[in-house]
Amino acid sequence: MRLFGRDSECTTLDGLLAEGRSGRSAALVLRGEAGVGKTALLGYARRDAPDAHAISGVEGEADFPYAGLHRLLLPLLPRRDRLPARQRAALEVACGLTDGPPADLFLVSLAALTLLADERRLFVVDDAQWVDAESLRALAFVGRRLHAEGVVLLFGLRPRPGDPDHLAGLPVLDVAGLPAEAATRLLADVVGAPVDPELARRVAAATGGNPLALTDLARELTAAQLRGAAALPDPAPIGSRLEAHYSARIRDYPAETRAWLLLAAADAGRAATTLAAAERLGVSAAAAGPAEADRLVTGSPPVEFRHPLVRSAVYGSAAPAERREVHAALAAVTDAPADADRRAWHLAAAATGPDESVAAELERGAGRAADRGGHAARAALLARAAELTGDPRRRAARLVRAAEAAQVAGAPARALHLLREADPADLDDAGRGTALVIRANAPVTAGVPQANLRASAVCLAAAEAFGTAHPEQAHAAVLHAIEHEITVEDLMLDTTATELAAAAARLAGDRPSSLAELLLAGWAAVAAGGIPGGAPAARRAVDAVTDPRLPEAELLPHLVVAVYLCTLLWDDRARQSILDRGEAAARRSGALPTLGVIHFMSVLSDTALGRLTEADRHDTAGIRLRRAIGITSERDWVWRHPELAAWRLGRDERDALLPTLGLLDKVGLASMSSLTRHSLAVLDIGYGDYAAARDRLLPLARVGSGRYARVLPDLVEAALRARDRAAAEAACAQLEVAARHSGTPWARGLLHRSRALLAGADDAGRLYDRAVDELGATLAHGDLARAHLLHGEWLRRRRRRRDARERLTTALEMFEAVRAGAYADRARRELAALGETVGPAAPEKDDLTPQEAAVARLARAGATNAEIAAHLFLSASTVDYHLRKVYRKLGVASRRQLRNVLHD
Repeated sequence: MRLFGRDSECTTLDGLLAEGRSGRSAALVLRGEAGVGKTALLGYARRDAPDAHAISGVEGEADFPYAGLHRLLLPLLPRRDRLPARQRAALEVACGLTDGPPADLFLVSLAALTLLADERRLFVVDDAQWVDAESLRALAFVGRRLHAEGVVLLFGLRPRPGDPDHLAGLPVLDVAGLPAEAATRLLADVVGAPVDPELARRVAAATGGNPLALTDLARELTAAQLRGAAALPDPAPIGSRLEAHYSARIRDYPAETRAWLLLAAADAGRAATTLAAAERLGVSAAAAGPAEADRLVTGSPPVEFRHPLVRSAVYGSAAPAERREVHAALAAVTDAPADADRRAWHLAAAATGPDESVAAELERGAGRAADRGGHAARAALLARAAELTGDPRRRAARLVRAAEAAQVAGAPARALHLLREADPADLDDAGRGTALVIRANAPVTAGVPQANLRASAVCLAAAEAFGTAHPEQAHAAVLHAIEHEITVEDLMLDTTATELAAAAARLAGDRPSSLAELLLAGWAAVAAGGIPGGAPAARRAVDAVTDPRLPEAELLPHLVVAVYLCTLLWDDRARQSILDRGEAAARRSGALPTLGVIHFMSVLSDTALGRLTEADRHDTAGIRLRRAIGITSERDWVWRHPELAAWRLGRDERDALLPTLGLLDKVGLASMSSLTRHSLAVLDIGYGDYAAARDRLLPLARVGSGRYARVLPDLVEAALRARDRAAAEAACAQLEVAARHSGTPWARGLLHRSRALLAGADDAGRLYDRAVDELGATLAHGDLARAHLLHGEWLRRRRRRRDARERLTTALEMFEAVRAGAYADRARRELAALGETVGPAAPEKDDLTPQEAAVARLARAGATNAEIAAHLFLSASTVDYHLRKVYRKLGVASRRQLRNVLHD
């Protein structure tokens, strides 16, 4: 194979293949315009990989879920019995090998990763722009998780305007046109004769160095043009003009040749049905002769087009009536039950106008796609069905269901576009409600700034549309509204907040029984009466969520509201139980987007508890997971945790978070903004900047609002140390009310700690002891450490040196364990005032990468490589690779030895 001017690209491919042979994995997307040489480069890669397995995207299969993945995995499927049961079941449903619950995309992706990871070879997917969305997303997941399996995964992609980037996050090599010198050599090689240098330069410039355009143009140049004696065609065929060039050539063929080519183009290379439809139309395969002579096609049948643009040109240059006739013939001969979806597409393409029978067939195909987990395909089928629907009401209903499928498929912009096609006047109550829920959630999913500020009001309108006839949907709509309200906090309009509380109370009813009703009742009670009035109802909801008999399917959709109620109740144990069980359920079910949300909430929870090491773990896991499922770095900033970073900032670094605060406020993420402000205030307290802390906390500590009770213990300390005793006493009074109605050890411990700060010498010591006892029974590592610190400071001022040393040493150890530098330094200074010699903090040991640390932690707990792989969404080979590095770095040789050298 002769490649001109591609030394750099070939070197890159050679390097990837060499890495693969040495056991390392890689994925790469070759991206470029039509004819630029992507397929030639993929062919170069396959030349030295005789066991490579390659497929090409087929435009006619782009809307069939998992069709591309099925073809790629076909030689590996006999070994699917090695897969974990849930992965195997999902893959078999996705590939149409068995019936079962709709396949979850990420379970299918994990199954593909497991199968491919056992193969040390090259896999190639060309024309990826025509591979179905589900397959691309699954393969992109695989590509992002490959590491040490000896697998190389290459894609050839021609980007099309408006197409979603399903391969986001994979490395990209942009393939451009050839430089002038290489283009000249290619031109001379094609014509097999000397070429006028000036002509070569002009041809290279005219074609932009596109190899396909150069090759085709060279074969059409006359001898005079080659000598430079005649002008070049203007414009030269390239890109869209190249397609027009092929179209012009095809129009000159006999009618029978055009008909044969059109059949082949419409049937995506399916030999049997192409021949049967040709016979039905009276067309002979021999008619392909002129196109074969021109080297536009080969094979008869199956027909292979010289280039995808040839196929596009054949189909695009045909008259609409000719296309309809061909599709009607193909539909007539596509009668196998397994090809029902393909037959429906042919019938739809043959339709001349609204046709309910065809629309119904497409709708049934959409149901089959949903059964396989193909939400993008379901959206496409329903959208096409809507186009063929004459009845306005039925058309609108199909558009809404298509939009719903698009939203589930992760295409919120497509969902909103479909909704714009549906007239609300043609929708029934359920349809209007569903459309409004999508209108509320899709812009938030798409990252539209401040979309969440309007989302609650739209969800309330949805609940009203659902009405009493659809209570479960109405409950879900109001719970969505509450989730948005939790995000926007005080940025929500007062009228919307009032309406939301009223709607939640109304839908909960006088005797709530279902989980949704209990959550609505709990939230409404707190919204109306704060913690004093709402604690009993909130407690009933939390008890229902933490009931071990609750099915996982009910737990996952209600996590956000449930965790929020636990936070209002200061119930750290219940909150951790919900998050732990939710994490396990999301892992088992393959619900990776939900798992990402759980990691995010876990960082918030652990940061509030001062369990900063655990917060770091969840933060790292969340970043790793978002990369795996394709959340790009441009959108990733909204998932970052400035409140966690605030604990680690130096005294002079705090202002670095101010731009982030401004951005959070601007996009409507007020909850994250207030959490960050609170964390900064906690950091201020650590550095002794009490007035600054008080000023940050006072706006958050609104009287009567249970939402902000979390800041009250810190406001007591900051205000008192800033000599604002009135503010400290007011905050402590609010905290006493919240703690009394909460009744949890966490709340009582914080109340005792706060009262100790305000108490006289006779009571303070006893209150500190009670605070330590209560907080010692909680997960609140940070609050317990601070109780030790405050007690130690109080003891030192009372000259009780031995007791003070004990408390301060404990505090120092606890702060150093989670790298809370400001508070560790404060404890160290107090110990120094006692005359203790305390060295600086030990340097952080960062030998293990976050990935290695995660592998090591699970291995220490006794997990097998396969179990670690399933937990971290890696292959077993990659786990083995990381574990060997862990052993080498830590100087151990077994999992058992990890227990002695590895600490949290």
